[in-house]
Amino acid sequence: MFIKIADFFQTGGPLMWVILAVLGTALSIIFERLFFYLRKGTEGSDELAAKTAESVLANDYQTAIENLDEEGGPTQRLMRRAVEEAWEGGRDQDIRQAVEELAMREMPRFSRRLNYLAVLANVATLAGLLGTIFGLQQSFSSLAVADAAEKASVLASGISQAMNTTALGLIVAMPILLIHSRLVSMAESRTEDCDAGLIKLLNFFSTRDRQIQVINDQRQNHYRQTVQG
Repeated sequence: MFIKIADFFQTGGPLMWVILAVLGTALSIIFERLFFYLRKGTEGSDELAAKTAESVLANDYQTAIENLDEEGGPTQRLMRRAVEEAWEGGRDQDIRQAVEELAMREMPRFSRRLNYLAVLANVATLAGLLGTIFGLQQSFSSLAVADAAEKASVLASGISQAMNTTALGLIVAMPILLIHSRLVSMAESRTEDCDAGLIKLLNFFSTRDRQIQVINDQRQNHYRQTVQG
């Protein structure tokens, strides 16, 4: 089997190496993205927001920040920034502004390098077609100078190169496109999950600030009544 694969690769010509390089690059991106989605860009932001809100309500900002790992994914970093801003005394608008500024850098991490996979799939296909052209050119140019007895073998060699590069290009391109589609779906799902969790946490801070304002107003009214009385 390995001999057949080696022969298939050897008869395909130099563009087989190009397609192989495309495959290696695509695999490195795919594994990096899978690691990110399964380890750092995981879902479950609603539970994380609820847990963070509980710690903030208990005035335990340190625990809330420790639970939001700075080396984690975008969701953890954005929630951590919100808690840090609240711990520093920031109000609802200050917290939202701080989160929005950080989101400009963090949210694109969900879809980073995914566009390269579509490009690599196209490159693999085009490299296969280019190898087909080279193989046919080699066949026809060799036919002009080959002996009658050798024309059949020369033609077969050129066609073999043409077909092998086309086949490998398609074999590489099709799985890359399918995996690209799946990874895009995962990126969109995690982006929506992150948005939902952030909105929940930001609404919590907004509600908390309104409650604090109401309490302060009641205290001020009580103080005025006491002074006037």
